[in-house]
Amino acid sequence: MRPETLNEVRQAIDSLDAELITLLAKRQTLVEQAGRLKPRGNRQAVAAPERVAQVIAARRGQAAAAGLSPEVAEAVWQAMIAAFIRLETEANQAA
Repeated sequence: MRPETLNEVRQAIDSLDAELITLLAKRQTLVEQAGRLKPRGNRQAVAAPERVAQVIAARRGQAAAAGLSPEVAEAVWQAMIAAFIRLETEANQAA
């Protein structure tokens, strides 16, 4: 069913946001695991700028194919990756 009112649109957005939170929690678990697997204290390995560039490029392509603005996807992934790198760094230092 397609939302017809502003309230219905907002409810649909809230529902999608709840799904995103669940997926981000799963991503966080994997990021923390990656941090524990990388050499302890190796900031370059944690930051992995080459991997970040690959991920951003891939997500831009996926976004375009899905009808999402690649610029929006890049901005979201840049912010998300920066936040997850901080968590991964903490996991790496605690390993």
